[in-house]
Amino acid sequence: MMIKMKYNYNQITMKKVLLYVSTLLFLSCICDDEGATIANETGLQFNLNGIHYFLTDYTVMLNPEDANDRMIEATFDNDTKTLLFFVMVEETNQIDEFILIENGVQYSSDPTYGDRETSITTHTDSTMEGTFRVTIKDRRDLPIFTFTNGVIDIKF
Repeated sequence: MMIKMKYNYNQITMKKVLLYVSTLLFLSCICDDEGATIANETGLQFNLNGIHYFLTDYTVMLNPEDANDRMIEATFDNDTKTLLFFVMVEETNQIDEFILIENGVQYSSDPTYGDRETSITTHTDSTMEGTFRVTIKDRRDLPIFTFTNGVIDIKF
C-alpha cells in the first residue's frame, strides 16, 4: 500500500521565507548592542609581573603625615596586595613614593632609586590621570615586581 502525499509548493516556499526572515531578524537583534557606548569606569589598571589588573575600589586622601601629599591606596588579589603611592597635591609631575605591600611586607620605589617612569598629567582636587611603569628590585638589583602599562584614571 502506497500513500501519496501532496505538498503545496507555495506553502513550503512560504515557510522557508518566513524561517529565513525570522532568522535574519533574530540575528540583527543580537548585534544591536554593538553600537551602544560603554561607560568608562575610572580606576587603576596595570600589569603586575604579566598579570593584568583593573582596580575600581581605591581610596584617595591626604597623607596623614604630610598634608602636601595625596595618598592613593588600592587593595587587590584577595586582600594579599596593596598598591600605595603618593603625589604632591595638585602637582602634574610624577609619583613620589610607590609602594607595594604583599602579605604585610612593604616594597618601595622612590623617584631617586628605582627603575621607573611615572607621569601625572592631570591632578585637580577631584581627578587624577597619568601613567606608570615601575620595577621594584631587591638588594641585589634583581626585579621582584614589575608594573607595566600602568594607567591612573581616578575620581575622588
